[in-house]
Amino acid sequence: MKFLVVLMAVVAVSGCDKINNMNRSMDTLLGGDYDVYIQGHESVYHVKNGKVTSVPDKGYYIFYPKVNGKEQMVQSPIQITTIVKVD
Repeated sequence: MKFLVVLMAVVAVSGCDKINNMNRSMDTLLGGDYDVYIQGHESVYHVKNGKVTSVPDKGYYIFYPKVNGKEQMVQSPIQITTIVKVD
């Protein structure tokens, strides 16, 4: 009986992880202007007419804001990143 309860708990937890990964894979934002806030960073990253791509297997976002006049690749952890679409 205990084995069955443990097995059901493991299946439920692994199912939730798959749902979270599917939701993160839907986070790819294309063709727009975005402000990206990363917890612990003082600056806000501005993505102009670009995209923010999620890599859920590795747990981070990739985007290309202009930093000091040059477009640079930035990776940020999904858990501490907030993305806001700018109108």
